[in-house]
Amino acid sequence: MKKRKAFWLDLGRMPYTPAFDIQTDLYAGRIHGQVPTIVIVQENDPVFTIGRTGSRSNILIPKEKLESLGIEIVEVNRGGDVTYHAPGQIIVSPLFYLGDIDQNANQYFHQLEDLLISVLARFEIASGKKEGYPGAWCGEEKIGAVGIAVRHGYTCHGFSLNVNPDLYPFGLINPCGVQQMPVTSMEKILGCGVPGQMVRDAIKEEMGRMFGFEFQEITQEDALRMLKNTTAAEAAEC
Repeated sequence: MKKRKAFWLDLGRMPYTPAFDIQTDLYAGRIHGQVPTIVIVQENDPVFTIGRTGSRSNILIPKEKLESLGIEIVEVNRGGDVTYHAPGQIIVSPLFYLGDIDQNANQYFHQLEDLLISVLARFEIASGKKEGYPGAWCGEEKIGAVGIAVRHGYTCHGFSLNVNPDLYPFGLINPCGVQQMPVTSMEKILGCGVPGQMVRDAIKEEMGRMFGFEFQEITQEDALRMLKNTTAAEAAEC
């Protein structure tokens, strides 16, 4: 079967809020038909994000202490509770239309878990699902998180995978609302470093295989120009 075309936008490393603003703008454009299928990839400066059902009580140290550690707190519109993002953790946000992949939100959520498991298997890391606890797990340690939002059938947010982040800040929260949940990384399991670009390439290949997309890489400027040009064309028609 011929694969469908989609865009792959790697933002590199940046603070969470401007990356979230880019996703928000492209997501709005996606919903309104201005932007085709696109996947956003990023690494963020240290930040705790709190989902719609989350609570600041799951952050275990005062805000002043977090500021001294250089960790932000941001509330977001994904599902789930609090989690930690940092350099060395790859975040992937597919802006899909569920009708294109013939899935409902629940099926899509669990396929993202399958995707994480498949990517890890390529690096000879055995992982799996854990009943009642979303994400990808290596035994009792969590290595990948999943949290999505869906509006009018269009998805945003997605999943994160711990390649080689500093794991210490995970001990400052109840990750995903779970007390004393152990967290691990690819580097910790393998005992050696893993090139981030190699992991990105594996994610792209597995996502293309699972969802039937062929990805074309674009820059941030390309994506925002596409959105701007479509908006300008619509304004000219009014």
